[in-house]
Amino acid sequence: MERTKQQEQDMDKLFEELIDYFTRVERITLNRVNRDLADKSELIQKAAVYLLNRKVPHDMIDEMICKFHDYVFGYHILEPLINDDNISDIKVMRYDNVRAKKKGDRIDSGIKFKNEADLQRFAEYVAIKNKVSISDNNALPNFTDKLSNPKFILRFNMSTPYVNSVDNFYIQIRKVSKEKRGMDYLVSEGMLDEKTVEYLVNKAENANGILFTGKGASGKTTLMNELLEHIPKNKSGEVIQENEELFTTKHPEITFHHIVRNCGEGKIQYTLEDLARMGLMFDLDYFIIGEIKGGEAVHFLNAAYTGHKCWASVHGVSSTEAIDKLADYALHASNYSKPELMKMLRTMEVVVFMDDFKVKEISEVVGFDEATQRLIYKRIL
Repeated sequence: MERTKQQEQDMDKLFEELIDYFTRVERITLNRVNRDLADKSELIQKAAVYLLNRKVPHDMIDEMICKFHDYVFGYHILEPLINDDNISDIKVMRYDNVRAKKKGDRIDSGIKFKNEADLQRFAEYVAIKNKVSISDNNALPNFTDKLSNPKFILRFNMSTPYVNSVDNFYIQIRKVSKEKRGMDYLVSEGMLDEKTVEYLVNKAENANGILFTGKGASGKTTLMNELLEHIPKNKSGEVIQENEELFTTKHPEITFHHIVRNCGEGKIQYTLEDLARMGLMFDLDYFIIGEIKGGEAVHFLNAAYTGHKCWASVHGVSSTEAIDKLADYALHASNYSKPELMKMLRTMEVVVFMDDFKVKEISEVVGFDEATQRLIYKRIL
């Protein structure tokens, strides 16, 4: 039987109240389920009891429980975007402005939250679901969800109205495929050609260092992930990263560590610099940092200068500017001079510059000019 507009509005209001109840009042059960301390059925049962107590008809309860399940164990109206293989990034700018990057093009997703309250409710739930506090002390949470979606690792960057210049939450989601499709797939997608694949696979096995550079969302992580599988199986490696995006499905001896943030209320924190310092104590052949942003550059430099094969990514504008950026990070965290750092970093043999999910430049470091105190590069691509 078709419902009237008023009945639909009443159901929507009741569903909002149900979500509010479990995110703001009965959040203990929700937290227990998200921490694997309770079964999902316990939460669903409590939701059904809540609706029964509100005298909701049984046929409507079944429908609402299904909707509640999708909301709690997925990501609400964003699920179609998350499950779309062609979408790499999702940005919630306002309740009525949800953007997506589809095959490199930024588009209007056509999806909207009902109002600002709906968006705020969703943002608060996302935080609870991922065991993250959002408060004035932690107004810029950044976290990774590896479990909710079978196809993608989801990296979240959120900012709250406390630091925003608008009165709503911003939510950005980067999707990283859990399936490594191989170099042939990257060739078919136009990231690189077969000749470049052959070159990079050889360098993954033999080069002293590889640096991946470009702006955010340029494809650095995707390429690094694929090349991890080409590290010889008789070599050991360590990967440290801010977000859990790099992984292996084949290599038997690569360890992975991620940072732990101090989220305002807590005191436990492990930075990239902490992890880099620890990594140098391991028995390693390869030392890899997902993205260098600060003082960890010094430990990366020490690893490169003491015989490890080192990989990292860093934001940069070309294949010949990236190492300079790396040296600047190390300069601010050490007593080395810039020329000394540049000379030490000549061990970074290959620099790959990416833009718009394509390998645009590759340069090799072939020497150091003592007169200019600069590295000497040879363009490969």
